[in-house]
Amino acid sequence: MKINLARLEHAKLISRFLARVHDQSFPHQELFSEDTVQELIRNDELAVVLASHEKSILGCGLAFLYPWNNSLKIGPVSVGNIERRAKVERALLVAVQRLGKKKYGLAHVGAGDKEAFQRFRKLGATCWGYRPAPGSSRVDDSELMMGFFHSDGEVDRVEPPLNAVTGTAFSSRIIKGFEDSEHGVPHPKNYPVGCPQGTGAPMISGRVWPTYHSQGNYIEIENAAGAYPVEIIKEFKDKVKKKGVRDLRLTLPVNQEEAFFELLDAGFRPVAYLPGWFLRGAYRFDCIKMVAGAPSIPRNPQTFIERAVARVDSEFALD
Repeated sequence: MKINLARLEHAKLISRFLARVHDQSFPHQELFSEDTVQELIRNDELAVVLASHEKSILGCGLAFLYPWNNSLKIGPVSVGNIERRAKVERALLVAVQRLGKKKYGLAHVGAGDKEAFQRFRKLGATCWGYRPAPGSSRVDDSELMMGFFHSDGEVDRVEPPLNAVTGTAFSSRIIKGFEDSEHGVPHPKNYPVGCPQGTGAPMISGRVWPTYHSQGNYIEIENAAGAYPVEIIKEFKDKVKKKGVRDLRLTLPVNQEEAFFELLDAGFRPVAYLPGWFLRGAYRFDCIKMVAGAPSIPRNPQTFIERAVARVDSEFALD
């Protein structure tokens, strides 16, 4: 069995293979199109690791690329109906994980059940928190966010400050997993931070709305312009709430302690600690993901995901 990174000329093989092994429940049906696969690979938005034997594809592992912070999200692994299925799946997962750590410095993946969680833990992933399902009122629809961070990568991770954001039990446990970090580098003054693909900039009270993008039934706030970003976020939140939007998300650099408390008061809550998430110049900075409108956590969690989310939430609690 050979493991290789797909090239543009493999687009037809990839699209045909995915269409053959999957039905309409596959979450990335756009990849059934050769032209789409080719375009995504050409634009560095998609990487595909191929497992093959004697010029025949055994399986492929998908990875979605995010150039704005030089990261990789591990996507589905697809394997044909073969005897060595488990072996091929693991080989592809290992290959995609290594690609993310070595080439991009940062790799992450969602785990929606105990089996997936344990699979990625065995590969060396750390649980960074959870991602509520967009618009869902059920905690059990969430997925745990598992991450791989390559501390010896080309871009140095900056040591986070000691404050309320980094001092929670959950944050501290992740921070302790890193031995090396750059000291004395100023942290970002702007917040929130995110992929610069926002839309819309109408005015509210004479100020510009935050840059944001909507995907499905939630909104990701990427930047809040002006002298009082939190006030803009609050006003924006109230505005879209009247239009039926309940799920708002943002990513805050961990040095923004004052903004963190103000956002807590505005109904946001921390759901994930993201080491080295924000890339600026030659450095990476830790961030915290916050969500307004996340589902309520049951008092007596029953499922694996409910128990895991309840634990994350309790460890993010402030003393």
